[in-house]
Amino acid sequence: MKYHLDLEDLNDPHPEDPRRIYWIHELLGRADCLKLMRQVKATPVTDAQILRVHSKKHLNFMKETEIMEKTTLVEAQQRFDSVFLCNETNYCARLSAGGLVALCTEVALGRLESGMAIIRPPGHHACSNRPMGFCILNNIAIAIRDLQEQRIVRKVMVVDWDVHHGNGIQEVFYGDKSVVYCSIHRHDGGDFFPSTSEGSMGMVGTGEGRGFNINIPWVCGGMGDGDYVYAFKNVVLPVAKEFGPDIIVVASGFDAAVCDPIGECDISPECYACMTSMLNSVCNRGLVLSLEGGYNLDATSNSALACVKALLNLGWKSGITPRPATYHAYATLSDWEINGVPMPHPRYSPSWLALPKWDPEIEVPDCFQSKPSELGKAVVDQVVQIQKQYWPSLSRTE
Repeated sequence: MKYHLDLEDLNDPHPEDPRRIYWIHELLGRADCLKLMRQVKATPVTDAQILRVHSKKHLNFMKETEIMEKTTLVEAQQRFDSVFLCNETNYCARLSAGGLVALCTEVALGRLESGMAIIRPPGHHACSNRPMGFCILNNIAIAIRDLQEQRIVRKVMVVDWDVHHGNGIQEVFYGDKSVVYCSIHRHDGGDFFPSTSEGSMGMVGTGEGRGFNINIPWVCGGMGDGDYVYAFKNVVLPVAKEFGPDIIVVASGFDAAVCDPIGECDISPECYACMTSMLNSVCNRGLVLSLEGGYNLDATSNSALACVKALLNLGWKSGITPRPATYHAYATLSDWEINGVPMPHPRYSPSWLALPKWDPEIEVPDCFQSKPSELGKAVVDQVVQIQKQYWPSLSRTE
């Protein structure tokens, strides 16, 4: 998955940097978490799996990129919104989706209780007929449709805490009552990427799926732990308990983390751990986190470590809270650690899986007591007013 690269300027790393997955894996190793985890081999998804979510046109275009010349690839990527392409992109995207399919299958079948898919490219912006926003294939949608096709699960809840609205996931499930999609994201009145009205709180679903799409759209940056905990307590958890999903899949972007240069929010690693444990406490079969965004390498890796520690019941402290960086925080690891590690074989990449179940007696983190901002509270309260006609449990949270 590290072979998916931006060809336009190799000396100026793209924010969706191949090193994102390496840094997470490296930090998990340093924290001795990998010793407590198992891995599942990722195999590329098939055409049939892709076509449950994406159009034939999109599938064929991605195949064509495997043999395009560099100039043609650069020209082709300009047709899309915030996408880069190379000859390895199609394979890496299939492998990324395949890793999540394998992990979700293991959790849904009860062979594992929880897990994190450390995969790229991300997927929650990818639409049925086009790539978008650093995303090529919609990893989460492909995994859910595969589980449903195999009749392994019936109901799934997707919680998207990436700082951007997952317009691609919403598109796939917008009229589907078997999947609840709940996104907490910056919207800024439609001015924040993907810069549409699709992420507004009034987008509740259509037909049988009305009420099964829940958007919690922040009106500005700077949202912190208290805002996210308040959203969880008053919307996410009550809906999860009422809906009773077989599994919960998290679109786990870490670009709302403190110091992320794109998200510009202030979520601590401790808060990511808190949200992970809260979701794990309401799962029927298990919880799966799937990497989406996150563009400060320190913040992303520390936040991912915090989530894994929560899944492993190792306590809340995640390590070092990242300091502000002038760019994407490429300074924590030495040059030889970043660039000198051999690239993995392109035909194999692991998805790391956590085993033990969360212990509800674990100490309550400080962030759980954090108060929301006035703006954050107002947004969540408005969402409750809109959604309570579909979810009686929300009336009881007022």
